[in-house]
Amino acid sequence: MSSGEAFLELVTKATGGAYEVSGDWELMLAGEDELHGGRTDDLRRAADIQAALGDDDARAIVTVRGGAWFSRVLPRIDFSVLQRRKTPVYVFGFSELTTLVNVVSDFDKGRGVLDMGPAFLTYGLRRYAMRHPEVLTDGMTAKQWMQARLMPEFEAYWQRVVAMIEGRGPSMPLHARHVRGPEPDSGDVRFVGGNLTVLSTLIGSQYESCIAPRGRWLVLEDFNDKPERLDRFLAHLTLAEFWEHCEGVLLGDFHQDDRDLQAASNRDEHAAVCLPIGPDAGHRVSPRFLPV
Repeated sequence: MSSGEAFLELVTKATGGAYEVSGDWELMLAGEDELHGGRTDDLRRAADIQAALGDDDARAIVTVRGGAWFSRVLPRIDFSVLQRRKTPVYVFGFSELTTLVNVVSDFDKGRGVLDMGPAFLTYGLRRYAMRHPEVLTDGMTAKQWMQARLMPEFEAYWQRVVAMIEGRGPSMPLHARHVRGPEPDSGDVRFVGGNLTVLSTLIGSQYESCIAPRGRWLVLEDFNDKPERLDRFLAHLTLAEFWEHCEGVLLGDFHQDDRDLQAASNRDEHAAVCLPIGPDAGHRVSPRFLPV
């Protein structure tokens, strides 16, 4: 991508020109120094998000990347602006942004969407091609297949975003491993969760009520962490009595590089089944917290 302006133009085109697309490109491309606090723009990041949350014309905040070094920014955001909103606002995010998604979705006008984001497409497409070599024809490499598919998938991603914020729902169901809780027959289903590692940072914090498990389903995933570390975070949820109070548990993708860690993360003794979540799944998912 040659510039931030070019990226925003592509997004505008992908959404059909129905929305004005804006963003702080310097924040999107900010460098990180992990030995010196990671980033130095906490105030600017907080101000950017707070301004969007408080703008009734803003329909959605779509995070391009995972948002490293973000959890510490939460106290700098005045979430009370959401109490004055007259229109809903969607927040799409994953990884470190799991915290923001959970907090925003706890407000009446907040809509949280667990979503890998457009920057994940290159990795996801290449990983898919490596796991499904049958799609590679005429000597094509996984990288070449990814590059050929990238723009159509990029456009499809933003079309799904538009479908979500316009109330038409996602165009595909979520498939997760159902490890606990009766499948709901009808009505709204409330979710909390996201990235297991980051979610646990909210337990015992001022935002703990946003992820309280009672009356809600837990949706959990985590990438590229060791099994013993995943076990510690699962133990944290055990000590906080999440399993006893939640309505059910759905496990998403747990892997480290190419190792599938689903079995390592599923410690429930009950048999696991696949439970699709989406508009065709036989029940409606509440837009208060909608994983995709």
